[in-house]
Amino acid sequence: MLNINHEHYQSENILSNEEMLNVLKKLKKEGKKIGLASGSFDLLHPGHITYLEEAKKYCDILIVAVVKDAYISKTRNNPGRPIFSEQLRAFMVSKLKPVDFVFFDDGATDISNITFDIISFIKPDVYIKGKDHLNDNDSVMNYYKKLVESFRGETIFTQTEKLSSTEVIKYIKEKA
Repeated sequence: MLNINHEHYQSENILSNEEMLNVLKKLKKEGKKIGLASGSFDLLHPGHITYLEEAKKYCDILIVAVVKDAYISKTRNNPGRPIFSEQLRAFMVSKLKPVDFVFFDDGATDISNITFDIISFIKPDVYIKGKDHLNDNDSVMNYYKKLVESFRGETIFTQTEKLSSTEVIKYIKEKA
């Protein structure tokens, strides 16, 4: 991971869990439609931007959960990931036009590994994921879809082109 001074990368839109709960109470009282998107957002690229732009079309307020460093380090087969720390990734995402608020997600690879349930925490009206997550065999995604429905919400899969940070990094290593 790059060693960068985080003091220069702060945003009032990156909220702690407690701050997020207070904001959510206010927004729900105002009748705002809350959307939740999530991801690693390591090495921000055009695919991330189009995903978040499309996600914003489904809600009044777009909240983005940025996956924590520990999860990425544990689940990626690529040494040196993430490239940017969770604080820097959250900072970049928080500055994108479609994004209203950012908080952190512990991540999960299977249901038994869910330590922080972002769906139960946010209770979004709309949970938005990329079309690469449209897989009936994904137990975590199926779990999240059922949770969203239990809160009378819906899960939507964006139709934007899939582009991954891993593919970008691979291209740089092989071609640049």
